[in-house]
Amino acid sequence: MKESVIKNIYIEFKEKKQFTLPAHLLPAQQGCNLLCWLQELLLYYEQIDQIVRPFDDLPPLRLSSQEGLGLTAQDMHRFIINDLNLIPPRTRRKLLEHAASHGSADDAWLHLLPMLAGLLPASSRETVIEDLSWRFSPVAEILVALTWVFMEREQLVPPRGVRLVCDRFPYYQWITENGRLSLWEPEQPLCRWERLAFDVYDEWQRQEKDRL
Repeated sequence: MKESVIKNIYIEFKEKKQFTLPAHLLPAQQGCNLLCWLQELLLYYEQIDQIVRPFDDLPPLRLSSQEGLGLTAQDMHRFIINDLNLIPPRTRRKLLEHAASHGSADDAWLHLLPMLAGLLPASSRETVIEDLSWRFSPVAEILVALTWVFMEREQLVPPRGVRLVCDRFPYYQWITENGRLSLWEPEQPLCRWERLAFDVYDEWQRQEKDRL
């Protein structure tokens, strides 16, 4: 069984007050090294505990060296275990696990669609549209988080002069070199949460028809 890197660096930190990260977990120079850290978190949850106690003592584990992108593994972990969200932590964990697995991002999305549609209330069409249109709703927030995984899996590279900034995971913005909001959006559908929301709505409608 593969050993948990998080467990090992915590042991090293407790003994030596320092630790060495393996190469695959070093901060990305451009973009974000999220996928590798997500897989390490999932491994830790599976082997040890969903509450990653080493994070209480370890310094921030940055996912990127890029300016304005101070995202850490701890930020991602807090999002997954947040029990104030209406979607339970174990469900969020399972959704992110699917997003990070399967042969491609497209395959992962096909597996995720029924699960995400099933999280929507069996209520009016207007209520579902409202839930999927407001990006701070529980399901839309998950969709925003999934775009992080898909952006990395699709090897998304923004145009020159545009960069990603994030103050609170999973929310982010694209800005220009002078700090203004950029009008640019990724061409890949899986990298835009609004497009994911359209797909989830279509799947919800299909499930509703099957229930009739």
